[in-house]
Amino acid sequence: MDELSATGGDRLSFEFSHEDDGSPLVELRGELDMATAAQLEAALGRVIDRNTHRIVVDASGLEFADSSAIALLVRLANAVEDVEIRRPRELLREVIKRMGLNDRLRMVP
Repeated sequence: MDELSATGGDRLSFEFSHEDDGSPLVELRGELDMATAAQLEAALGRVIDRNTHRIVVDASGLEFADSSAIALLVRLANAVEDVEIRRPRELLREVIKRMGLNDRLRMVP
C-alpha cells in the first residue's frame, strides 16, 4: 500500500504505512475527538479489509483524546483481532486501563 496521509483540519493529522509484517500502521498527531474521529474512522475503513488481523496505532503524537477517541479504538478492536497502541501518553494509557480495555487495546511502551 502506498503511504497515505490526511488531516482533520488543523487539529489532527494521520499517516498510514505498514509494519515489516505487512500490518497497517497509523501514526496520529494532534487531537482525536468528536470533531476529528469521523475522518480517521473513514480512512481506517479504507485501509482495513477482511484479512487484516493486526493494526498498530502510534499514539505518541496524540496530544488530546476524548471519549470519541476511546469509542473509535473500541470499534477498531471489534473489527481487528489485534490492536496495538504504541507509545500512548500517560493519560490515554490510564483511561484505557481504568475502563478495562487493556486486554482489547494492547499498549506497548
